[in-house]
Amino acid sequence: MIAAVAAGFFALAILLLLAFQVLNRDYGVFAHAVSDYGVGKTAGLFRAYVLVASTATPLLAYLFWRSQDPAYPPAIPVYLLLMMAAQVVLGLYPNDLRGTTRTRAGQIHHAATLIAFTCAYLTIVDATPLLVATSPLGQVLSLIKHCFSLGFFAVVVTISPPLRRWFGLAERVFLYSCATWFLCVSLSFDGI
Repeated sequence: MIAAVAAGFFALAILLLLAFQVLNRDYGVFAHAVSDYGVGKTAGLFRAYVLVASTATPLLAYLFWRSQDPAYPPAIPVYLLLMMAAQVVLGLYPNDLRGTTRTRAGQIHHAATLIAFTCAYLTIVDATPLLVATSPLGQVLSLIKHCFSLGFFAVVVTISPPLRRWFGLAERVFLYSCATWFLCVSLSFDGI
C-alpha cells in the first residue's frame, strides 16, 4: 500500500515538473534552472511540486527501511530523509533569478539544492547495484541510473560560466531521471 502511494506521488511530481515548464514559456528550457519556475507566475505550481516530492521521498525512505534487507546500505533512508528536508527548504526559499541581486533566501535555496542533489546521487548510486539483482525492474533501473549519472555530471560541468547556457537542459535530465528512478523503485516494493 505505501509503495503504491509513494509511486503515485512520484508520478504526480513528474507531471507537475512537466506542467510548470509547459505553462511558463518565459523561461528557456536550456538555460533556466528548474528552481526559476518557483519565481513568477508558476510559483504556486512549483511549490505544489516540492510538496508532492517532499511527501514521496520519506515514503521511499520508509520502504527501504521496512524492507529490512541487510544488503541495502543503511544510509539510504538517511539520505532520503535529508533530501526531503532539503526539498522543504527549496519550497520555502525562492531561487535568485540570473541577473538579479543575490539574496539570503537565494543562498539558502542553493545550499538546499546541493544537499538534495547530493543525497539523490548517493541514494541512486548506492541502491542500484542491489536493485539490479533483486528487482523485476532492475535492468530499467540500471538504464535510468546511467541517464541520471550523465545528468549529474552535466549539472556539475554546466555550472561553469562558459557552459552555463546548457545548465537547464542538464538539470532536467538529472531531475526527470531521478524522479523516474524513484517511481520505478517504489513500484519494486511489493506488499509494503
